Amino acid sequence: MFNQLLMNIAKQHLINRTSIRTHNATINKSMLNALNEPDLYRFFCLSLYRNIYYNVRLRIEDIAKITGEKKGVLKNFNKSMDTVLTRKKYPSPINHPVYEFTMRSLYKIPAMDYKGFITLSHKFTQVKLSVKVKGYYIKLLLIAENNTIPLTNIGIANKLGISKNTVPQYNIELFQAGLLKLFPDRLELTPNELLISNDEAKQKKEWHPITGDLLPNITLSFNK
Repeated sequence: MFNQLLMNIAKQHLINRTSIRTHNATINKSMLNALNEPDLYRFFCLSLYRNIYYNVRLRIEDIAKITGEKKGVLKNFNKSMDTVLTRKKYPSPINHPVYEFTMRSLYKIPAMDYKGFITLSHKFTQVKLSVKVKGYYIKLLLIAENNTIPLTNIGIANKLGISKNTVPQYNIELFQAGLLKLFPDRLELTPNELLISNDEAKQKKEWHPITGDLLPNITLSFNK
């Protein structure tokens, strides 16, 4: 009976589950120092697949395919995400000779932070750059004012807590991709259609008391 209940819950999860990509996702400025560059980009990709409850039900291998990485690289992904969102496990049926289900993660995408956020288009995933460089660019967008960063490479490295040798390397790659302009005393970011006006962002600014639960309402079936 207990196993049947778990299977009923799992089936309902599959019904509610969606892997449909949304058009954009927001990143709160409070995440600047919470995640490193690769994980910040991975969070953006994860957030693109939120459903109407702002839950994401993707496996690690699904996330790896979206970011273009190997699954093994994301071995600490859940641990990193736990610093910026709420994660809960749920049973999912599998085709196995012994076990009927496995436990998977449900990721709860956080609401917009009133202290500041940016909104990025899904088109950013199509840019041909490494995960590290993309995450670095998101951090630049988070600290920029009117797409301008009045800092030298050393200043940016100190601000973001990354290697002083890494900053110019990443900047050159972004320059070649047409995403920024280089000046001796500043950077000017040119995200164009990749950066969406926050006024157009569709993500929630706060949780509604009804839809703010970690899981949607589930009706248990006791029918045999």
